[in-house]
Amino acid sequence: MPKGSPVRWRGRVNMSGRAAKAGLQVAGAAMVVLFGWLTYRYFDGRALLRHLSGLARHPAAVAAAVFVYGTSFWLRAWAWKQYVGKPLVFSIYWRGVLLSLLINHLVPVKMGDAARVAVLARQPGVSAAEAIESVAVMRLLDMAVLGVFAAAGVYVYMHWIPGLPLAGAAAAGGALVLVMFRRPLRLERLWRRWRTVLQGRRGVEIAAAVAASWLCEAAVIGVIAKAVGIPLSFGQAVWANSATVSGQIAQVAPGGIGTYEAVMAFALTRLGAPWEKAYAAAVLTHAFKFLFSYAAGAAVLWFWRSDWQMVRGVWKKEREKR
Repeated sequence: MPKGSPVRWRGRVNMSGRAAKAGLQVAGAAMVVLFGWLTYRYFDGRALLRHLSGLARHPAAVAAAVFVYGTSFWLRAWAWKQYVGKPLVFSIYWRGVLLSLLINHLVPVKMGDAARVAVLARQPGVSAAEAIESVAVMRLLDMAVLGVFAAAGVYVYMHWIPGLPLAGAAAAGGALVLVMFRRPLRLERLWRRWRTVLQGRRGVEIAAAVAASWLCEAAVIGVIAKAVGIPLSFGQAVWANSATVSGQIAQVAPGGIGTYEAVMAFALTRLGAPWEKAYAAAVLTHAFKFLFSYAAGAAVLWFWRSDWQMVRGVWKKEREKR
């Protein structure tokens, strides 16, 4: 086989992809083990119930957290609609985002994006390639924003410039682009579309909506951390959320159970919180997000019952991969 041939290049990319996947699985398993140790060391059922009762005494704050957290997904759906640029009703994008959230909290691996693709690709005038491209681009924007927030927080709160992680993230992002956007999604066509869509005011609005969505999501951590006894500034809450969600690339359990709590507890301790309070805040925050994802997903499936078949299809596909 000639040196530098496309077949050999694709083989190297596939091997690198498998190695990266294996590395993430190992990292995810290690974090689950760490979460198990934290649970053994710091789990206190009475303390968790006490914190829950404290939250119940402030229903307005909890309701505000639910609203702001829901707004974060509304913003992502809006940004997705702006990128696609098709004359489709907003509820299509809203459904796709919420169903994606539900599926990511039901299966061990992140397959929610398959739901977003399926919902959009079923619409008239939208091809499967366009749906895949749009979801992939929105995911890359999410990763970019989270990477910036997480790296800034590492510098501000840990006084360390994360040069190597940033370089690794950039390399991983580049590899992801090359792997995801090979034929039939040709890079030349994609670059032309990106220059059209992401330049100018429209691109700024899309990026701003994605960034604002992650700022909104941080509100949940702020409310729960305060109830647990960890006073966080808004910037600290944003960093803790960004670092935690970034760690979900190593998810090995539904909703990232284990990886989420381990990363968030570590981040909160870097902000000065004791481990027992950091653990409690991580567990309660993740429980909040699980409940929201199930409630929002159930509402979507109640009003759009035709989506049940699509959810079952994604579930079946995930089971077949095991």
